[in-house]
Amino acid sequence: MFPRRVHLVLAFGLAGALLGAQTLSLVTDDVYPRSTPDGRGFEDRILREAFRRIGLAVRITPLPSERAVLNVNQGIDDGLYVKVAGVESGYPNLVMVPESVCDYEFAAFGRDPSMKISGYPSLATYSVAFIRGWKNPEAATASMKTVTRVKDDQALFEMLLHGRVDIIVYEALQGRVWIRDRGLEGVYQLGPPLATTEMFLYLNARHRDLVPRLASALKSMKADGTWRRIVDSVLGGL
Repeated sequence: MFPRRVHLVLAFGLAGALLGAQTLSLVTDDVYPRSTPDGRGFEDRILREAFRRIGLAVRITPLPSERAVLNVNQGIDDGLYVKVAGVESGYPNLVMVPESVCDYEFAAFGRDPSMKISGYPSLATYSVAFIRGWKNPEAATASMKTVTRVKDDQALFEMLLHGRVDIIVYEALQGRVWIRDRGLEGVYQLGPPLATTEMFLYLNARHRDLVPRLASALKSMKADGTWRRIVDSVLGGL
């Protein structure tokens, strides 16, 4: 028999392990104002609150898009955000939470503001780049001849600035903030968004039981005004 003191130590150790298991690892490739390394982006705040409502904490780590998807599919991390619906078709261990976190506006950016861009088909005669792992532009440009996939945001804008491509496809809000915060001159959003789509949180399949609870939490945040308050608190000054 263990003495009572040892039983207490084991009990507290087990309790600590259980508490530690309540923090999930989330990864994202989004940048300010959607996500920041210290969690100040509106997507970070939305998801932290959604997990809090179901009794869980999250740890957020920035990763390149393709690496984020692979890590969660392999179970290295617990979840990733935000991605278009259908990503799970190529990654069997991903499960989508079927309540959107936010919308994305995919847009074209270039150096020549006179370029007439209206929808993905209008990109066909240009050289185009986007971030590897972004499924919306990947699908929309699949039949185009001159398409480049790059690792991350920095590499994407460098391609454009150094004249290696005519157009980059990026998220409209993040693009405008990226240009403003870095003082980039002569880079413009070309025309209206190419596509607007709902974006989702994905979990590794071992957390499948959390999906309905998180969907409910996100839905309730939209209904009670929390979602809007979080977005406005971040975007209000932009």
